[in-house]
Amino acid sequence: MRAALAFMVVLALAWGLAVASLWWFQERALFPAGGGPLGNPPAGSPFVTQAASTADGLRLRFWAAEPQPGMPVILYLHGNGGHAGQREHALRPFASAGYGVVLAEYRGYGGNPGLPTEEGLIADARAQANWAVTRWPDAPLVIWGESVGTGVAVALASERQVAAVLLDSPFTSVRQVAADAFRWVPVGLLLRHPFDSLARLPDVRAPIFVLHGEQDRVVPVEHGRRLLEAAPCPAGGAFLSDVDHPALLADRGTSARAAAMAFLSRLHTKEMTCPRKGVVSVPPYP
Repeated sequence: MRAALAFMVVLALAWGLAVASLWWFQERALFPAGGGPLGNPPAGSPFVTQAASTADGLRLRFWAAEPQPGMPVILYLHGNGGHAGQREHALRPFASAGYGVVLAEYRGYGGNPGLPTEEGLIADARAQANWAVTRWPDAPLVIWGESVGTGVAVALASERQVAAVLLDSPFTSVRQVAADAFRWVPVGLLLRHPFDSLARLPDVRAPIFVLHGEQDRVVPVEHGRRLLEAAPCPAGGAFLSDVDHPALLADRGTSARAAAMAFLSRLHTKEMTCPRKGVVSVPPYP
């Protein structure tokens, strides 16, 4: 009896320690950053260093490439690891194709000031979106989110009209991903940064396209399928076999890039319209 009681006490203490660790260290786990300072773009890059100020007074550095006349601007919101410059190679083909590209950077990332939080990242994206539409007022704005950046992308698109939204390896919510991973922990009570994309999705009145790897070991592909099913204006998806997380960076071929390019090319067609009232059915990517 004593041995059983002692075991239960140890188990309870271990559970309490695990719960306390998740409470205190969740920012470190959710926003690990890394990669060092953003620095300047490499020689020959179409990107140049820019800066924008947030509503709460932070000055953030990021990289941007000019659009060709009549082309959209992509606001790229990266995931929680590394910095924006580490996506330059993946987004350079889009800049070379004439798209404007803003490699957005967050507070606490790439040498920028501040500490990352859900609301902070959304404020950062808002500031850089405002910078882009001020710099290129005639260019349609496309929001492209990667992993945690998809939560930022959906939040941003829910509060402003944009031309389209592209979600690479999205989750329905960080809360759900955490709850699935830690079934023995009351995640709903502990998580300070839920990134609830599914709840915000009804307010997004723009075509939504999903890229997701079937072998994603971070965010199961079912999350991407569920978001696409719930989207008010679904524009299709590319669910790629043998691709992990995130799809564009993990794809060893060109399937993810080709799917994104094909989606963006449809922005010039009438089938990509999505009025604020009512839902337009858009043919999926073949």
